[in-house]
Amino acid sequence: MNEIIFTLVEGLSLFIGSIGIGIIVIGAVKGLYHYIVTRDEHNFQHVRLVLGSHIILGLDFMVGKDIIDTILLDNGAEFWRDLAGLITVVSIRIILTHFMLKEVEQAKTDPVKLKPAK
Repeated sequence: MNEIIFTLVEGLSLFIGSIGIGIIVIGAVKGLYHYIVTRDEHNFQHVRLVLGSHIILGLDFMVGKDIIDTILLDNGAEFWRDLAGLITVVSIRIILTHFMLKEVEQAKTDPVKLKPAK
């Protein structure tokens, strides 16, 4: 019975991670499409908003996958190593998400401040 539950949860984890990757890929494709179709300054901000929003949502799904994976791997010393890795990855993702959200909010309120790099 435990094997069946473990296999189901492992499959669920893979599915959740795939959703996160899919969201990021969709955002990249949408951003690239908008960038290619029109090339003006306002469009650059729109591309950053689209891509940033998708990355934030995708990372949230991937954090959920990492949490499930860490709970599944209860193997003594390996567990603590994986937990330390998870804490590091989640911390980096939280910091990245924080700054991306600030940039997305700034672009929504004042898109002129965000200028493309030259």
